[in-house]
Amino acid sequence: MQDDRSVPARRGRPRSFDLDAATAAALRALWAKGYEATTVEDLAAATGLSPSSLYAAFGSKHGVLQAALGRYDRDRDELLGPLEHGTAGLDDLRGFLDRIRRGVPEPGSPGCFMVNTATEVAPRDERIAEHAHRYRERVRDAVAAALRRAADHGELPDMAAEEILDRARLIQAALYGVQVAARSGATEEALATVAALERQIERWSVAPAAA
Repeated sequence: MQDDRSVPARRGRPRSFDLDAATAAALRALWAKGYEATTVEDLAAATGLSPSSLYAAFGSKHGVLQAALGRYDRDRDELLGPLEHGTAGLDDLRGFLDRIRRGVPEPGSPGCFMVNTATEVAPRDERIAEHAHRYRERVRDAVAAALRRAADHGELPDMAAEEILDRARLIQAALYGVQVAARSGATEEALATVAALERQIERWSVAPAAA
């Protein structure tokens, strides 16, 4: 299958396979080896589909990548949902960082699929760069939502919206660094950065008033 981004999906008989399951399998294959190193044969073996069925479902190898990124976005709902829609302020943020810590990969594991794809493909691919940008914005906005709730609850000093967004950007950038460090095998550095973020958030917090 050529990486022809303009190839339309072929028409034919209705699909006899689970597209979501095939996308999840393709995601795992791309995550394990990276986009460039993953061949069409790898994708066919991972999904159990023939190359022609891959064409019909995704249009191209690039289409497989775009579908895999979309699936990865949806899979992040469990991680980001409590920040986006929670009610607990700083506890939502603490829980998020704890999940990040527990999810820091061991040396040799593939790391964060979005970070990996952003560093490998986005510099020369506008559509993938835009997808990665939207994901970073989602993380930033989710963190900002938790910080805003914390300020509303009196857990943080009263701040202008711009300052809340600045702090969210700092956390988001540090988390990106966590994933890059972990991907390179620097697990201890990644964990130390998460711990540093936790300490910084506690420094920002307001001590509860005495009864």
